[in-house]
Amino acid sequence: MDCTHKTYSFASHTGNTDIFVQSLSPANPADIKGIIQIVHGMAEHTDRYLDVGRYLCGRGYFVIMHDQAGHGRSVKSDEDNGYFCDKDGWLRLVDDIYEVTKLAKKLVPGKKLIIWGHSMGSFLTRKYIATYKDAADAAVICGTSGANPGAAAGILIANLIGKFKGQKYKSKMINNIAFGSYNKRFDGNTGFEWLSVNEDNVAKYVADPKCGFLFSAAGYRDLFSVLKDVSADSWFTAVPKALPMYLISGEDDPVGNYGKGVAEVYERLKATGHTNLKMKLYKGLRHEIHNEKTNAEVYADIADFADSVL
Repeated sequence: MDCTHKTYSFASHTGNTDIFVQSLSPANPADIKGIIQIVHGMAEHTDRYLDVGRYLCGRGYFVIMHDQAGHGRSVKSDEDNGYFCDKDGWLRLVDDIYEVTKLAKKLVPGKKLIIWGHSMGSFLTRKYIATYKDAADAAVICGTSGANPGAAAGILIANLIGKFKGQKYKSKMINNIAFGSYNKRFDGNTGFEWLSVNEDNVAKYVADPKCGFLFSAAGYRDLFSVLKDVSADSWFTAVPKALPMYLISGEDDPVGNYGKGVAEVYERLKATGHTNLKMKLYKGLRHEIHNEKTNAEVYADIADFADSVL
């Protein structure tokens, strides 16, 4: 199926930048059967999702995604990489996600919308479905995490560094606290082997100047804040009980504690009365399951889930 590529922009709720948005759509509008909105992860950008976007477009979906504030083409300068705003940046990112939803529904009215959030994008997507409860018809939660007991300490440390060094200060210490253990199980010297079994994918990530940058003190505070929020009992009770949710992750993903954190989220959702849940852990895969050489299975699973929602 031929796909049409378009770009858009709007003013971020952070107040600091314009948000870059891109879409892939079946060339014939009559072929559009639904919307899939993608929310990317930390220190990356939406160009890394164009391949899966084309696949989903070929399956009849209008695919829309944005570079989050502090990422990709949604920055005023490189200094702003990993910085959203001085206060409540994580909430403003969720508001930006909703702006993309509204844009998608304006461009393609009357179609169901499935939101897919990966990694940090999964944390923000989890907050989004608990906040804008009628906005999405289903959610794919990819590469997410269970509760992290260190989140509160991370917020405290980030606040202290921001107070004394400035909110945009890039601290290697916080980065090491957050991610220092992720690569221990894997061979390699880039520090990013935990992302993927696919060495080509890791090499492209390392070579991409729009990937792998340090977050600011404020950015880390926001990352820890959203994870703390969506790990609280209040989040599980706030998510609509009947919302279809598909939790997917690699069994060897350290973000999800090698499957244990993902299973924790799944079981807590079951315990709070959520009735439309699926979970799949991909054996032998790491964090970016959609960028592995076996990603055809992941692509198909996401599209099949979306089809089941329609």
